[in-house]
Amino acid sequence: MNEGAHPPTRPLEAPELDDRGTPDVPPGARSLRGVVALCLGSLAVMAPWPLLATLLTRSSFDDSGEAILLFGGITAIPVVILTALGLPEAMFELLVIGVWCAAAVVPDVWLARRLTSWQTICWLLGVQTAFSFAQAVMGALMIFGKDV
Repeated sequence: MNEGAHPPTRPLEAPELDDRGTPDVPPGARSLRGVVALCLGSLAVMAPWPLLATLLTRSSFDDSGEAILLFGGITAIPVVILTALGLPEAMFELLVIGVWCAAAVVPDVWLARRLTSWQTICWLLGVQTAFSFAQAVMGALMIFGKDV
């Protein structure tokens, strides 16, 4: 048998190599740099919706504090109930922004080791941008609804 005629086989778990011979692996949590890049990417896909909604609804603001609703329109509903039950009003803004920021960072850190392909990363970013869009739409409806 001619052993040199067949190319060596590689293990099934080995990542595909690009042209330079380095593994073509998505920037998942295999490193701290990958997690930070994923968190920044999440913030980049989530931030445009509340900022765009702020530009579109600014003429309906009674004061600038209403812009916080565009970051957490859905979150504001249970937080308003907690405020009515005795939660200090100063905590309202902290909770709304805290939930929005947690939606951007926590899934990236928590799921980082499971994000093994570009498709799963795109799904995560898609869910995060949809969440941010829904928050901004609900906040805009609340702002428009107060005028009715």
